[in-house]
Amino acid sequence: MNPLTPGEETMIAALARQVKDGDKAACGTLSPMPAASLWLAKLTHAPEAEVFVAGSRDWPFEGEWQGFFDFAQQGKLNLFYLSGAQIDGRGNINLMAVGDYRRPQVRLPGGAGSAILAYVVERVALFKTAHDRRGLVPQVDVVTAAGYTPELTERQRPGRVTCLITPKCVFDFAPPGPPVLASLHPGVNLEEVRRFTGFEFQVHAETPATPALEPQARELLYGPVKEKLVQVYPFFAARLAAV
Repeated sequence: MNPLTPGEETMIAALARQVKDGDKAACGTLSPMPAASLWLAKLTHAPEAEVFVAGSRDWPFEGEWQGFFDFAQQGKLNLFYLSGAQIDGRGNINLMAVGDYRRPQVRLPGGAGSAILAYVVERVALFKTAHDRRGLVPQVDVVTAAGYTPELTERQRPGRVTCLITPKCVFDFAPPGPPVLASLHPGVNLEEVRRFTGFEFQVHAETPATPALEPQARELLYGPVKEKLVQVYPFFAARLAAV
């Protein structure tokens, strides 16, 4: 089992920093890195946050998902992590089909409520576990959840996409402009990000390095966070045990 790469560790650190102390923050299924980041944030800088990891023993919502969506649609969720097979520079995600929807090259599993959550959660942090042009595209083939809807008022859509975090970098979203390269992970340069990113993005005169995991946080990730991950993501937890 391969251990986490430095880029993946930095990605978890960046995802964790999206959690503010006092937040109510959650991730859905197939999200081991956001799950790790939620538990890590709770153990470090956000002890007063309430974090909800789908599939864990402390998932508090009745009816598995019905109670969670009721909670989110009441405007009580501050942060949620979303991903997609494709993500573009407007923050749109695609979880439906690659290619034409009626005759797709690949039929994807579907949105699983992402279209609702992208609209109602205060802050939506996008993530992609692989940084390549196949997944980070100029325009998604099918819009499962729209990242930017200027035709809607804040009352109609209180939620917004704030960032995209990958194993190489962090992009900030501030539509209607393109994403801004907020930071580069240690060891990654601008040309590498340009080469593997399909959408256009802005670059400041100087791009800072994404802060890596601090030693204490790393001990927590490979200790108590790993033990919680075993419940829901045993294969991912085994990668932590491989160190």
